[in-house]
Parts: sequence; structure tokens; C-alpha cells
Amino acid sequence: MLRALSRFLAGRDVPAVGQMPAALELPLSGLLGTLNRLPTAAQEWAYAASGWTGAIPLRKAGEVRSDALAAWVTGHCPHRRYPLIFIGSSNGALVHLAAALDAAWLPQTLLLPVRRSGVAVDDPRGDLAATRGAGRALLAANPDLVLHHMHDPHQDRLMIAGMTYFRVKWRRLPEPYRRFIQDRLAPGGRVVDDD
Repeated sequence: MLRALSRFLAGRDVPAVGQMPAALELPLSGLLGTLNRLPTAAQEWAYAASGWTGAIPLRKAGEVRSDALAAWVTGHCPHRRYPLIFIGSSNGALVHLAAALDAAWLPQTLLLPVRRSGVAVDDPRGDLAATRGAGRALLAANPDLVLHHMHDPHQDRLMIAGMTYFRVKWRRLPEPYRRFIQDRLAPGGRVVDDD
């Protein structure tokens, strides 16, 4: 949603949901067409593998820095002034509203996919136990974050086969967000927080 809105605000299209350069859209479309003709088991394996490859290793969770995450977010927004800046949870309706109002959006929460193995998809307690150390390392390095362990074998069954989701939320406005508001909010503009 962040990438899609940021590209829209820059007057650019959103190929492949903003995940890669537009030049790769056509080859990717062909590849996805080929994948769709594979047997279901192979499609599911490819989907689960894509989640695993996009996740950080457990041992690296303590290296994540909340200010770097916030700077990554603000780095997506076109460098200009905004009449309105939304701060809040991920919400498709909010993203559409921000696009209609030419507003920036700073997510209050982010999902961090973290690799792990040896846990059955239907074992949330086992998943929590397997990732507890990584969660503690993440929080020790980032006391400004709150961490929620997400394990949904119904909705995320294929993705959580080899990874888990850490949902992080800032306890207070991170410094990169403060600088963004100070530098990019238009005179007379508004900040809208969904809390």
C-alpha cells in the first residue's frame, strides 16, 4: 500500500503492485502465467518459497532498527509538501482517501517477515517458542517498538510454512516521521492520526 500510494503521488503507475520496476512487468506477467499452469502443489510451493526468501533470518532480528524502518517508509514518499499527512494502521480505504486528497501516509505498524523452520503450520505456540528469542532481540535493540506475533494458519497458511510475521508498532512517533512532518507538511496543512 505504501509503494502504491507513493508511486501514485509521484504520477507513476503501479506495476506488479509496486514490487519491482515497470520494465519487469511484462516478463513477470509471462512467468506468472507459466506458474499458473503448474500443478497446485508446485504453485503452493512457489508461493511459500517467495515468502521465505523475502523474510529476514531469525539471527538478524536484533539488527533491525526502528528508525531505519521509519526512514525507509518516508523515503518512499515523493519529496514535496503535502496538504495532509495521515498516520495510522494499514487500511486500503485510507490509502485510497490519501490518493484522492494528494496526502502522504505514514504507517503506524509494519509487518516484518522472519524466517524459521521446524514448526507445523497449525502450531502457533510452537511458532511463538521458535521465534521468541528473535522477538526479544528485536525489542532489546528497539525499546520504542511494541511487538505482536502473528500466526494465522487460515489466511496465511502457505506463507507461514517457513516464516512468521512480527507486527511492530511504534510507541511514539519515530524521529524520521517527525522530520518528515516538519519538512513536508504544507503551511496550514494537517496531520491526521487514526488513534
